[in-house]
Amino acid sequence: MRSNCIMGLDLSTSCTGYSIFDKSGLIAYGKIKPKNKDWRERIEEQAVSLGNIMRKYHPIKAYVEDVPLKPGSSTLVKLGAMQGMILALCSQYNCKPIFLLPVHWRKELDLYDGTRQGLQRDILKQKAVQTVNDEFGIKLNWVSPKSKLNDDDIAEGILIAYSQIVKYRRSQENKSQ
Repeated sequence: MRSNCIMGLDLSTSCTGYSIFDKSGLIAYGKIKPKNKDWRERIEEQAVSLGNIMRKYHPIKAYVEDVPLKPGSSTLVKLGAMQGMILALCSQYNCKPIFLLPVHWRKELDLYDGTRQGLQRDILKQKAVQTVNDEFGIKLNWVSPKSKLNDDDIAEGILIAYSQIVKYRRSQENKSQ
């Protein structure tokens, strides 16, 4: 059974935020927080969880935050492995993966305020939580920068997919004018 659901993913080896949208709007969201200490085992844990989500909702597209290239970083290797896992899952579940750089999906939602301070990671993450709470009436947490209680992974998992819905709506409005 195929649906017209789309998925949004904010990948990380420590916590992945996800969202599912259908024609009615946001229907599911959450985070996958693996328990293993080894990053490879955490990826395996997440593959199982994400596979279960894909099996349940049958998304036709997965919008995934792309990895900004920073040479020499072990983070690049880990996020590359996460992307490989997503590519395999998308292939298995007949879902088209679409990778979006943070600057692109944030631009669609006007999350930059044009200031130098507004480009700081913590400011952007706090703004993501606030935007989701305002837009969807959800109560995600933002405690303070670097707090483990923040729900910015979930917020970004929602906004990555939502940015493409907003982009599509704008293109439809422009066509009708």
